[in-house]
Amino acid sequence: MEVSKEDVKCVRKLSGELGTDQDRSMFEVNLLLDDSLRERYQEYKRIWECYPRPSLALRKEHFAKRVLEGISHTPKPKIIFHGNKIKTLVAAVAAVLIGFGVFLFTRDNASRYTNHITAKEGERRQLVLPDGSQITVNANSELRYPEVFTDDAREVWMTGEVYFQVVKDTERPFVVHTEGLEVQVLGTKFNVNTKGTSKTVSLESGKVAVTLEDSGDRIQLRPHEELSLNVKNGEVVKRNFDVSKTTAWKDNILLLHDLTLERALTPINEFYGAEFIVSDSALAHKRINAAFEDQDLDQFIRTLEFIADVKIVKIAPKSFSIAPSDEK
Repeated sequence: MEVSKEDVKCVRKLSGELGTDQDRSMFEVNLLLDDSLRERYQEYKRIWECYPRPSLALRKEHFAKRVLEGISHTPKPKIIFHGNKIKTLVAAVAAVLIGFGVFLFTRDNASRYTNHITAKEGERRQLVLPDGSQITVNANSELRYPEVFTDDAREVWMTGEVYFQVVKDTERPFVVHTEGLEVQVLGTKFNVNTKGTSKTVSLESGKVAVTLEDSGDRIQLRPHEELSLNVKNGEVVKRNFDVSKTTAWKDNILLLHDLTLERALTPINEFYGAEFIVSDSALAHKRINAAFEDQDLDQFIRTLEFIADVKIVKIAPKSFSIAPSDEK
């Protein structure tokens, strides 16, 4: 005889081997809605109850085969449900399935992360993760992490720029997920910056392994080494870097290293959550080299006016124009 998929599902249901909870739920729904399947299942069940005998050891595969061989094709009377009853039944089953689906979705996402930290322009946010690791989130950046880490891994998800000081735990590697790459560590200090066209992992101390999403390549970094991935052309560069310059932001220091005033506007605006504009094209190309440590917005404006010989005028709340100092 030819064994159909429905035959196999009936036998697997009776033997307790019908896949996942969702598979079993769907089978129960089909039993309610499909008279033919219900008849077939009832017949399998009657045969199944004859095997195995109590004196024999249970061998599911062996007896499943015997059930398939012994099935009868004699038609049986159909079980008829009235219209209202079947509608009520379908509605109830649908509600159960929807609830089950919501449970699976919620459980899956809860296992990934339950906390979402966002730092807006002008903000730098510090927090301590469930394992004691200390994190600093830069402006225009996000971090997601679970309420409790699992027994075998500590995973977080980020965008923007985040500095990590990870507590060492040899049993549970610490993994940072971000688009295009993954960083795995045991215990170390490092910076991850995904802003702009390059994604950069900069290692201050310890050791990290960076896995590239597209190629699957795994690259080890040593202290004072950084890896930069160009997202446009796929170019990967490993080089040395200056820790104090790269991580200055986490200590509330705005570092402008040999930038034109025009290029400096992006980090300035992000750091202070304000909008500075340059009204003079010649001034826009003037170069600036400075570090602003623990300065609020008013202090920054006064300092910039002095070192760059400019005049800064407020044109709207948190909006400023930078002009030559001799401009009337």
